[in-house]
Amino acid sequence: MIKKFLIFGSLVFCMLSASYGQQDEEPLYTRAGFKFGLNYSNITGDTEDTDARVRMHLGAVIEFPITQRIYIQPELLYSAQGYKIEEERGENKISLNYLSLPIITKLFFTPRFGLETGPQFSNLANVSESFDNSPDEFFDSFSDFDFSWVFGIEYKAESGVFIQARYNLGLSNLSEIDMITDNNTVIQISAGYLFKTKNNRRINNQFEE
Repeated sequence: MIKKFLIFGSLVFCMLSASYGQQDEEPLYTRAGFKFGLNYSNITGDTEDTDARVRMHLGAVIEFPITQRIYIQPELLYSAQGYKIEEERGENKISLNYLSLPIITKLFFTPRFGLETGPQFSNLANVSESFDNSPDEFFDSFSDFDFSWVFGIEYKAESGVFIQARYNLGLSNLSEIDMITDNNTVIQISAGYLFKTKNNRRINNQFEE
């Protein structure tokens, strides 16, 4: 079901992108910047009765123009995620901290509002929990790699300030425990700023220095 949804969504996105593909009326600028915000993270799957945690993310972004409506935005983020679960000793807060590389395609329906989608590749940087058990054994129970697909919306002001809301759908199993399948789910609210790089201006499908 998820794969069918992704295929359908990607086809619609490509059709909409093609309809805007010829709109290159004004100079386009490559812009680098930063972002930060909140994560509302949890896991879904075989591990039951988990609750979400509110954590944070921050990092660097760079926006490459394709047309007036379409942009590619790679990002490098530190994303603090995890979940809570009730155990006999009390509430255990699990922290899963990732270095993430989203590669986002952005389609703007107006000069200010757009849709976002794309893959995200993440590497598990560290793990911790409320109860101090064996940290090495606990770390080994989670996969080093996580793959997810990103869906989102964005508002971008002319000044370069932007606000994003995203849903990251985990598609790879984060558990290394036999017979257990769990996936990350994260809702992100972000704010950031893009600096205009005036020496890298694109006009009529060519770049000026």
